[in-house]
Amino acid sequence: MTAMTNNEELYTVGEVANAFGITVRTLHHWEQAGLVEPVYRSWSNYRLYTPDDLERIQHILVYRTTGMKLSEIKKVLSHPTSNREHLRRQHERLLEERSRIDGMVVAVEKLLEQAMNNHKPTLEEIGEILGDPNHTEHQAEAQEAYGDTAGWAQYQDRTDNWGASDWEDSKQRFDAIDAKLADAVRRDVPTDSAEAAELVEEHRKVIAQFFDVTPEMQFQISRGYIADERFKRYYEERQPGLAQWLADAIAHATGHGDESSS
Repeated sequence: MTAMTNNEELYTVGEVANAFGITVRTLHHWEQAGLVEPVYRSWSNYRLYTPDDLERIQHILVYRTTGMKLSEIKKVLSHPTSNREHLRRQHERLLEERSRIDGMVVAVEKLLEQAMNNHKPTLEEIGEILGDPNHTEHQAEAQEAYGDTAGWAQYQDRTDNWGASDWEDSKQRFDAIDAKLADAVRRDVPTDSAEAAELVEEHRKVIAQFFDVTPEMQFQISRGYIADERFKRYYEERQPGLAQWLADAIAHATGHGDESSS
């Protein structure tokens, strides 16, 4: 044991712990590990740290922030000449770790975005996605008219767990086929042509994402494109004459050409 000296400023373990924001237990652990071993003791046998000890503690804290293990820090402090090589290797490890963490952050952000987009939206939110401000009322009408049918049951089952992104995908599919149908009208594609029949089949598949649609069912549904003003307005807003053209094209493609207007 070395007694306290008056020739050097010394600090108690509590003072050192407070100064560096660490615990007394940590200082004791570092002493046991051989990282910093205070030589001086007070007359009451308490540890006393010199300015050199404090500088060593500062180095330990800096090395710890780089992720170095205590055993590695001890080697660096014991062999200062190897300091540069240790830091170079640690720098490489930290760069690799940063790359790994960056990848994890990107993955979590994607999962978070998916979670936000795939929460089950309300009817009002679905209406906003579809561009239908009256979606809630339309759903109520559909349930009243078709609530006891197998088609309605399929619709409920298939869309029950849809998130916002699913509804957005569905809208994109409808927008895509509507654009093709409108283009066909602008090009005066005959409603009884092979091209029209292909578009009718694509149109049927888009509807079939909600419930099974046979060609006969598609024909029955198409009657509403002319009879129901809301359906008619929907298609006419996309291209004048589209409602009648689509109804006639479906009639020809499903074997009801005699019921078309063309």
